[in-house]
Amino acid sequence: MHTEIAAVATKARLQKSLVFTSLAHHINSTKLWDMLQKITPSTSAGIDGQSVKQAKEDYATWSEAMLKAMHNKGYHPPPARRVYIPKPGKDEKRPLSIPTVQDRCLQKAVTDVLNNIYEQDFLECSYGGRPGRSAHQAVVNLKEAISTKKVNWVFDADLKNFFGSLNQDWVMQFLGHRVGDPRIIALIRRWLKAGVMEGDKHIPSEQGTAQGGPVSVLISNLYLHYVLDLWIEKVVKPRLKGYVYYVRYLDDFVLCFEHKSDAERIK
Repeated sequence: MHTEIAAVATKARLQKSLVFTSLAHHINSTKLWDMLQKITPSTSAGIDGQSVKQAKEDYATWSEAMLKAMHNKGYHPPPARRVYIPKPGKDEKRPLSIPTVQDRCLQKAVTDVLNNIYEQDFLECSYGGRPGRSAHQAVVNLKEAISTKKVNWVFDADLKNFFGSLNQDWVMQFLGHRVGDPRIIALIRRWLKAGVMEGDKHIPSEQGTAQGGPVSVLISNLYLHYVLDLWIEKVVKPRLKGYVYYVRYLDDFVLCFEHKSDAERIK
């Protein structure tokens, strides 16, 4: 299995326009179990109330049914449980969506497989939700750029309500550049549409992605790779006069400039 998934990463790195049409077979009972072991035991339960401990005890039963449904394109993810957590330093609260443990397990498995493709595509400027790329590294590299490069002006921004407002149709178009397996495509589309439960009320989703599940982090990086990262690298930087440094951590990003006119043009 390790050799097969490593081959996916190699192909993705060497063939930048290759569309992978067979990926779901990498998601099997062993992969699901490995992902379940990586879920923190204290992780909150989803709408079914099942704990990580219970999911492990009942693994043989639910995993077989889940895998069969997924491979037949018949898996329908349950809505996530919506909670609100405080935003540091603000009165408003951030909506957080908690998938069931079983669904979180499948999300982690799919994300793990797709990471072998997208880690070959994503740019060095992006951090957050990527293997081996932490917030600490982003801050260190930003500080180094400001202190050692031709940086005189800094533009700091975040994307308001990004997770709640991104365009789902564009997500699917971006996904199609590299993923052509109909089982994976069906899964991503259904995760986008699954919506959330607030108390006893089901709120379907027509835009955005539910912040809180593993796949939502991958979706956010995929979306901003095409919408923001490549735009800055391919379109913006060649049109500016001086040095530019760009770093992004999920939906927060910083641009550093040599010239004030470049910073104002970006704004």
